[in-house]
Amino acid sequence: MRTFLDRFRARPQPARQPVGLALQGGGSWGAYTWGVLDVLLASRRVAVAQLSGASAGAINGAIVAGALANGSAARAREALSAFWKGIASPTLGSVPLGGPAERAWRESMGIWLLTTGALSPYHANPLGINPLREAIEAHVDIDAIRSPSAPPLFVSLTNVRTGLPRLISNREMTIDALLASACLPQLFQAVEIDGEPYWDGGYLGNPALGPMIRSGVAGDLIVVQLVPDGADDVPRDAVSIRRRVGEIVFNSSLVAEMQAIAAMREVAGSRRTPFRSVRLHRIGPPPRELLQQGSPLERSPAWLEHLRAEGRAAAKGFITRHGSDLGVRETLDVAGAFADSRNDAESAANEPVYGCGAG
Repeated sequence: MRTFLDRFRARPQPARQPVGLALQGGGSWGAYTWGVLDVLLASRRVAVAQLSGASAGAINGAIVAGALANGSAARAREALSAFWKGIASPTLGSVPLGGPAERAWRESMGIWLLTTGALSPYHANPLGINPLREAIEAHVDIDAIRSPSAPPLFVSLTNVRTGLPRLISNREMTIDALLASACLPQLFQAVEIDGEPYWDGGYLGNPALGPMIRSGVAGDLIVVQLVPDGADDVPRDAVSIRRRVGEIVFNSSLVAEMQAIAAMREVAGSRRTPFRSVRLHRIGPPPRELLQQGSPLERSPAWLEHLRAEGRAAAKGFITRHGSDLGVRETLDVAGAFADSRNDAESAANEPVYGCGAG
């Protein structure tokens, strides 16, 4: 049986550039990524060669990987559409659909429950029911992902006991692994895999870039970012503070990995290494005003379609501006986007002297 790479390289595709897709998580904001993927999968400029993801990004990536193993990019687009339309169904888990009034109620109640310690999935949901399981089982083909015909897929998990990240790739992929990657501890009980409990992968690998870079499968890596880089103003109300704290936490692993890539490139100098050879690109993050319109828990059909449309527009804009750069040059300013320029000046002016005590 030919592997995915054998099939990919055998296709006549002079205009298609193989790319890796690193997909951030963010609850229902993953519908933005649905829109991005819809455009990239339909594009004649790119071919999806590998994927990495956490939380909603892991589920999006798994849907695409399984569908590509089974058929074509068109099938992957259909599978994504079926999943997200199913997520918007009022029958999924009997959870009410979100609207502005419910959103405001949920935000205020969520803050109260979290700050008072009244919310625990082990008390509120003692049976450990997770309505997402049924949706994943219906739209993710685990057997196809495990087959040689699937593109490489890396899913991030967070080990509750050790606080360390775990990456699950194609051969080990299970429904439980995807559930664990999307397991917010405030909502769901930890998912046990191989006797270890796991939470949302977004805490430690949102998404993981290293394994995709080291694989050498694609020279171009596109990060689909959902979490905003910065805040315009200091948040002052409870909802804004909680939102900003969440953004910082769920973006911290991406920031750390990008800074590590920049450092390894500097150390490597002119030597050719995987971290220097890979060309990094980015689609997103969505405008802050868009994300402030809804909650990552909201899944009304109108909201998900709105996010999808925004993602499609962002991906089309990327292809228009940078389609010709793929395979040629990097379009993401890693240092500008993920490093504080003041650090260099401050470190030069305040170089620490190790081994010397005061006085």
